[in-house]
Amino acid sequence: MSHNIMVFAEDELNEAYEVLVRKAMGLPLNTSAGVRIRAVKARPGELTNFDSLLDLSQRALRSGIQQVVFCMDHEGPGADHGRVLARRQFREAFERLCIHIEGLPPRDPLKSVRLVRVEVHTCLESWLLSDPPAIARAAGDHSYTPRVGQTHRLSPQQARQKIAHILNEVGRRRAKRHLRRISSSAVRSWGNRIAREIDIENARRYNFSLDYFCATIERHQDGCDQTFPDPP
Repeated sequence: MSHNIMVFAEDELNEAYEVLVRKAMGLPLNTSAGVRIRAVKARPGELTNFDSLLDLSQRALRSGIQQVVFCMDHEGPGADHGRVLARRQFREAFERLCIHIEGLPPRDPLKSVRLVRVEVHTCLESWLLSDPPAIARAAGDHSYTPRVGQTHRLSPQQARQKIAHILNEVGRRRAKRHLRRISSSAVRSWGNRIAREIDIENARRYNFSLDYFCATIERHQDGCDQTFPDPP
């Protein structure tokens, strides 16, 4: 039986999410393997509104999706009031969606869709930084092994700076001028390349939200039953 997955995320460059889904499922990156995986950008406000989450779920169902994953960036402990409010609205809208679906008739098709809410701690770059050697491999250096550490408390700027530092170091080691010049603001475009190099089992140990994301996909879990955990 196929297990088609759709990810709704805030990121414009969201191909990395598709790669991470494949890695979580143990699928090859370059063939369909009978599974359809799509990452779609969520428009502003869609993730914080019950009606929008319901509409996205229904649209996914009509296109043959079995699991829908909603992803919102946490953006760190110093996030502004607007982001804190958005996270709360995201949680409340998803909880309302779960209650709504629970109250539907037993044979309603929407009951067959597994829904998942993920707060990306603190951003996609923090997930990618959970396997620093993968960043080096993405830049062409398979011998450089930067130090690994927990990433879920890093601010987005810290995560991007650390990724840029690794790319800069590869540039110095390999005499690649363009890598030596990469700034933290330019690392977003590296998301897909880094994701393709990630050792997902290892990376999951260093970011709890990445681990939850992978676990729900790997086990075909419903986030209404297995709710997103509080930060450790």
